[in-house]
Amino acid sequence: MHRKQISYLGWLAAVCLLLLTTLASAAPPPAAAVATAHPLATAAAREVLERGGNAFDAAVAASAALGVVEPYSSGIGGGGFWLLHRAKDAKQIMIDGRETAPKAATADMYLDSNGKPIPQASLDGPLAAAIPSSPAAWAHLAEHYGRLPLAQSLAPAIRLARDGFPVDEQYRRLAAFRLSALQEDPTAAAIFLDKGEVPALGWQLRQPDLARTLEVLAAEGAAGFYQGPLA
Repeated sequence: MHRKQISYLGWLAAVCLLLLTTLASAAPPPAAAVATAHPLATAAAREVLERGGNAFDAAVAASAALGVVEPYSSGIGGGGFWLLHRAKDAKQIMIDGRETAPKAATADMYLDSNGKPIPQASLDGPLAAAIPSSPAAWAHLAEHYGRLPLAQSLAPAIRLARDGFPVDEQYRRLAAFRLSALQEDPTAAAIFLDKGEVPALGWQLRQPDLARTLEVLAAEGAAGFYQGPLA
């Protein structure tokens, strides 16, 4: 959906409720409880934990997966906050990954020539977009706090974007809420709608371009997203 629809509470709920009884044991994997806004994101976090990751890796996996499976609230085009606890030294870690306004943004960019607000300009279209910070936050977490390479934590999200997943009633409800905006953008409609209409329950949402974007991020880190051809 639209990038301005990022739900910061959704991000926070997804990544802050990862509780590990220990982060130091090698094998077997530590007991863990994971709670996110979508079962597929929870499964992504669990998968990464089972591969030897810690809570920080799981937070990356959950966040990235949410960006695939709940595009109405999350996404690689936005940002979020990550509040985590490191057990070995009782360190509290807060990552501010909120997106920022583009460098060329101005205070009057949403006003017409008469100084009146342009309807929906801050919600729909290119002026509604900010500079994404989620990719930088994921790379930072993986590099400084995780056990696994970024590519391993992003693998579940890449798979979900490439292979698709069945949409649920929450997706259908919010697609209907933003239907007119989606229909006005042919690219968005081709991705998120079925023949221009709200998809039926269970319809497979596939996002191959998003999968390729995540693959570049996984292979090249933050530089692959903010520099070069993808940027």
